[in-house]
Amino acid sequence: MNATAACDGEALGEVSLSADEACEESVVVNVVGRLRSFTNDPWDRSSYMAGQLAEVDVVRVRSRAEAAPSAIWSVRQAMLRTIAPTESESRALLAGIVCGRTTELSQARANEAFAQTGTSHLVAVSGGHLALVSALVVQLASLTRVRPAARTIVLLALMSCYVVFTGSAPSAVRSLVMVAASLMTRLGGRRGHGVSGLALAVIVLVLQQPGVVYDLGFQLSAVSVLFIHLFVGYTEAFVGQTHLPVSVASALAITLVAQLATVPITVPVFGELSLIAPIANLILGPLMTGLLICGLIVVPIVTLVPALGALLAVPLALAQLSIFVAEACAAVPYAAISVDPDSLGHAVWLPYVLAVAVYVCWKLPSMRTVALVSSACAIALAVHVTRIGWFAPPSLTVLDVGQADAILVRDGASTLLVDAGVDDAVVAALARNEVLRLDAVLITHWDRDHWGGLPAILSAYPVGRLIVAEGASDAMPGELAELNPPPISEVSVGETLRIGSFVAEVVWPEDEVEGTENADSLVLDLTYQVDGTSLHALLTGDSEADQADRYAASVGDIDVLKLGHHGSAASTDASMLNTLDPELCIASAGEGNAYGHPSDEAVEAVQSVGSAFLCTIDVGDISLEPDAEGIRVRTQRQRAA
Repeated sequence: MNATAACDGEALGEVSLSADEACEESVVVNVVGRLRSFTNDPWDRSSYMAGQLAEVDVVRVRSRAEAAPSAIWSVRQAMLRTIAPTESESRALLAGIVCGRTTELSQARANEAFAQTGTSHLVAVSGGHLALVSALVVQLASLTRVRPAARTIVLLALMSCYVVFTGSAPSAVRSLVMVAASLMTRLGGRRGHGVSGLALAVIVLVLQQPGVVYDLGFQLSAVSVLFIHLFVGYTEAFVGQTHLPVSVASALAITLVAQLATVPITVPVFGELSLIAPIANLILGPLMTGLLICGLIVVPIVTLVPALGALLAVPLALAQLSIFVAEACAAVPYAAISVDPDSLGHAVWLPYVLAVAVYVCWKLPSMRTVALVSSACAIALAVHVTRIGWFAPPSLTVLDVGQADAILVRDGASTLLVDAGVDDAVVAALARNEVLRLDAVLITHWDRDHWGGLPAILSAYPVGRLIVAEGASDAMPGELAELNPPPISEVSVGETLRIGSFVAEVVWPEDEVEGTENADSLVLDLTYQVDGTSLHALLTGDSEADQADRYAASVGDIDVLKLGHHGSAASTDASMLNTLDPELCIASAGEGNAYGHPSDEAVEAVQSVGSAFLCTIDVGDISLEPDAEGIRVRTQRQRAA
C-alpha cells in the first residue's frame, strides 16, 4: 500500500508500506519498520517515478487510529461495502472503475492482463471518467430550468466531489482543471483550447505538489493528452484512408496516438511493449465505458436501497466480460513483448522524433507509400524474427541477472534456460538476447536466487516445461504452484536433454532430493560437437567442491566451468580444478553483494591452474559460441581496467 511518512507531525514524503494487513485510506498508523532505499531495478524505478521515496517493511504496529472521515469519504466507504471488492475479480474491477480503489484489482490475475494489453488506463480515473460523469449531470440538468452559469457551477462542484471521491489521482485532477478551464472560457464567450488547458493543469498541479512530476501516472496522462490534442486529427485523416467506419477510425486514432506518446516512458520503466494494445482498446473501450455508466447508476442505488442488490448483477456481468476480453487478448501469442531498455539506447525516443517530423511536414502520405514502407518493415522484421527464432547460432550465455543464476543454452529454434534468476531482471536479460520462447526452464534447486524470476518469465514468454531434479517437484514453492506452471519433468543422473545439437547430461545429484539445499543442485555436463566445432561446459548450480570431487572424474577435461554458488570460497579446490582442467571459469554474481562473491579464494584457485576468469559483475552477459578455431567469447561490456 502507499502511505505518507511523517516525523514529529511533518510529512516526509510518500513511501511504499508493506504490512501483513491492509489499511484503509485515511488511517494513521505508528509503526516500527525497516526502511529500504530504492535500487536501480525496473520495479523500484517505477515506484520512484510514482513519487515514492523508499519502501518500509512494517515489523510492528505500535498504534492505529481512524481519522475522522469526511462526508464524501463516508459515501465512498458505503459504496465499497456494497461492491465488496475482495469477493471476486469482477467486483475488484467494479470498485476500481467506479470508486478508484485498485488495491484488490492490483492483486488479481486480471490486473496483469490489463497491463499486457495496454488497457490499464481504462480503469484509472481520468478524463474519460469525468467526461461520462459530466455527461450524466448535463443530462439530468437538461430536465430542469437551471441557467447555464449555475449549471456549470453545479457541474464543476459535482466533478470535484467525484475526483475527491475516487482518491484525487493526479490524472483525475489534471482532467478536472482542464474541464474547468474549458467550461469557464465558454461561459466567457471564448473558444476553449485543449493545449492551454493542459498547460494550466500542469502548472496548478506542480505548484500544489512539485513531486507530482515524478508520478508515472501524471506523466503518462499529460503526454498522452498533449499528443491527442496535437495529432489525433492528423491520425484520424490518415486512418480514414483505409475506409474504416468513422467511429472505428476515431477510436483507433486516439489509441495509436496515446500509445505512441507513452512508449518512450513506459518501455524504460516496465521493459515491455504491448503490440495488441490498439485492438484491445478498440474492443475494451466500449465495454469499460458501459461498465462505468452502469456502475455509476447502479452502485449508488443499491447502496441506498440494499433490497435492490440484484441490480449489481448487470455491472458485475460487464466487469466479468471485460476481464474475459482482456485475458483473451493477453493470451494472443506475443500480445506483449519484453524489451531491454538499455539495448534500445536513444532509439526509445524515435516516436517523438516521428511526431516532430509529422508536425513539421504535416502531409498525409498516400496509402500506396504507406503500404510499401509497411511491407518493407514487415519483411525486415519477419526475416529478423525468423533468424533469431529458428536459426540462432549455437551458444551458451551466462546472463547478468545480479546476485543470481540464469544460463541460456540455445541452438537454432531450441532453447533451455538453466535457472531463472531472482526477479524480473531475467526478463530484461532474455529480451536483450532476443529470446522469443523457451522450450524449457531447468531449476537446479529451490533457492530463490535460482527460481525467483520464474513468475516474470511465465508472464512474458511461452515456456514448454519445467525441469527439476528427481524428487524436487514436491518441494516447489507454493507461490509457483499457484501460477499454474507448465508441465514439470524430473530428471536423474545419466539422463540427457537435447537442445538442438547440445547434449546436457545430468551428473548430480546421485539420489532423489528435495531440491532445497545447495548440495541438491542439478549439475549438467553440456557438450556440443558438430563439423569440427566443439564446446564442453559444466553447469554446477550452487553445488560446491565437496560434490564436484565426486563427479569430476566422470566429466573429465572441460573447456568452461560455471563456478558453483557464485564463486564462493567453497566452490572450488585444487583437486576438482586439476581434474576438470577448464580453460575458462565463469561466476555469476551481483555488484556489491553482501557475500563477497566471487571470493578471492575461488579466483586465486582458478588462476593458479592457469584458467581464465570472468564474472558477470565485470562484463555483464558472457556468451560462448563454438568455433572452428576454438570458442568465441563475447561479453556485454568491456572489463573495467
